[in-house]
Amino acid sequence: MKLASKIKDGRINATNVLLDMSIKEYLSVARDIIKNNEFQRKRVKSSSTVYALLKKDLRSNCTMPPIVLAVKAEKMNHLLNHNDINEEQIKDLFKPDNLIILDGLQRTYTILDLESELVKEHDDETLDRVLNNSIRVEIYLGINKIGILYRMLTLNTGQTPMSIRHQIEILYSDYLDKSINDITLLRETDSRPIKNIGDYQFRDVIEGFNSYLDRDELGINRNELLENIQNLEKLALENSSSDLFKDYIITYNKFLSKINSFDEDWAVNKENLNISSVFGKDTLHIFTKSQVLSGFGAAIGKLKDNEVIKDFGTISEDIDKLILSKDNTSFDAVMNILLCKLDVIKNKAKKIGLEQRMFFTYFFRELFNPNSDSYLNIKQAIETGFYKYSSLI
Repeated sequence: MKLASKIKDGRINATNVLLDMSIKEYLSVARDIIKNNEFQRKRVKSSSTVYALLKKDLRSNCTMPPIVLAVKAEKMNHLLNHNDINEEQIKDLFKPDNLIILDGLQRTYTILDLESELVKEHDDETLDRVLNNSIRVEIYLGINKIGILYRMLTLNTGQTPMSIRHQIEILYSDYLDKSINDITLLRETDSRPIKNIGDYQFRDVIEGFNSYLDRDELGINRNELLENIQNLEKLALENSSSDLFKDYIITYNKFLSKINSFDEDWAVNKENLNISSVFGKDTLHIFTKSQVLSGFGAAIGKLKDNEVIKDFGTISEDIDKLILSKDNTSFDAVMNILLCKLDVIKNKAKKIGLEQRMFFTYFFRELFNPNSDSYLNIKQAIETGFYKYSSLI
């Protein structure tokens, strides 16, 4: 391995180093990188004509474009200035646990496939020649997660862009393994139902948080490159002074706790309702659905853009002042009003989930907008939010 050059990437404030090495040296770390790479995409089928051709070319000592790696940010903490890094320090960092693949995953699989084929063919001469071929590897040093995603998007413009959901999941997957103010985020594979205030499905929180970033409650259904990059830039800008994802879910959980405090034992009594179906059986199962989380995210984002609120801190203070109504309506009656509105949407909507998100967006906008007649009034916000939703449908 030899250091060929070193330049600074001013766009993401990182250092890019170019290394010359043998394929054998690269595979010594690549085998383990791809086993535990949270950023990688699915493997392209090995029958792909392009990668079949690459295997053939590698036997003839072809030169590939550089494979691009990054050193995880937490592995750089001992280096005060990544711009002054020397060759020995780079070699020390060149270990599987330190590295992720930004560009070249499919090529890496192809090289490993070729190695396996040559071993099965007992073609030691060709195998030795291939493993000793030189390749170039770029490594980004001092790059944070947002920078990683930005570079992955711009490096892979010829491929299907990574979805917004995948991006945000990558950024905040760390929270799956630790509690946030007694909030637990559940994986789909956990096989554990939501049982307590503070339990959320990670996928639903991700969708709600993306609605905040995108100021759009309609769900994650777009993945165009420019939109992805703009969302990352927005996240980088807003996230500079606080952890937006953490602020989002803590604030929402405070809202849910406030709602639950009006009647901790409330559950739907179907005998009192003349509706075709129930959106949720109790407070917990109504307000942990993705439609509500997305409506909350989109509403807060729009209020912020309109300079009606400053940040999630403003909403957190407002939650403490929430009332059910000004006419002493009971919690059961207020929740029944909500469920009746949602039943109307279900029976009339062409796209039920989409229109439920729209309704909850208007509900939260009315509830937390100081200029609204429904400000901090839950019953009135339900009525006015539904009226505004209905006027657009």
